[in-house]
Formats: sequence, structure tokens, C-alpha cells
Amino acid sequence: MATLLLLVTSCANNSSKPSNTDLTADKYTKIIKNLKKELSSINDVSWNFKKSNDVTNADISKGTLIEVFPKNEKDSLSLMDTYISLGSKDKEAKSKITELQKKVAKVARTLPNDNVEIALGFKSEQKSKGVIPVAKSIKSMDAIPINSSK
Repeated sequence: MATLLLLVTSCANNSSKPSNTDLTADKYTKIIKNLKKELSSINDVSWNFKKSNDVTNADISKGTLIEVFPKNEKDSLSLMDTYISLGSKDKEAKSKITELQKKVAKVARTLPNDNVEIALGFKSEQKSKGVIPVAKSIKSMDAIPINSSK
């Protein structure tokens, strides 16, 4: 009986304290809301938002990565084709990618610190590669430089 009372008390104490995960989720809800607002002008594209913690890459160390990518395969392929068209100096493709880069950079400037990164891109056809970014920023810099309008 004493063991049962101890377990119930322990569970009650743990549930009354907010966890760090809950606090972190609240912090990033606003960032994702801002991303949705910025990306709403991209006609007929619905976006997925995926948050990963404890990510280490060239720009962050055990930080948070917010990946943004089209919800459906058609939009993902369209974004991939636009990105590939940059190599042929396609002005329309450059304009579209630059617009996405500026939107990501704008929201990234509101991040809490430089250990949080936003990466917007398309899903790789190889699942192990995840999202191939066309725009990537942290608070203080753009990891993928924004295309100039030359």
C-alpha cells in the first residue's frame, strides 16, 4: 500500500511540472506561425513543418532544426525542378528561389539564438537524405547565401 501511495504521489508531482519539451514546443509554435504567414503568398503550396532537436551540422551544434517542405509530391518536384533550373541561369527560377530565401531569412532573424536553424527545401527521392534545402538560415546569417538580383 505504501508503495502504491509513493507511485501515485510521484506521478502527481511529475505531471504538475511543465517539461522542457513543452516549453520548447511553445517557443517554436510562434516561429512556425510566422513561417506559415510568410509562405502563405506562395500560391497553392501547402507546407510541412518538422522540428528536430539535438541536431549537429555545419551551422548548429546539438541545436534545433526546423525543416519546411511541400506537403505533396507534385509541389516538391516543382520546387526541385525550379532549383535545378538555377543552373541554366533561368531568371524566373532565380526569382522564385530568392523569394523563398528572403522569407526564411526574415523569420530566422527572430529566432532565439544561432543554435536554431530553418531549412526550406524539397524531399529527396532518397529517403535517407531527407530534405534538400534551397533556403537555410540561422539568426545571424544565411547558411545558403541569398541569390543577388544581378
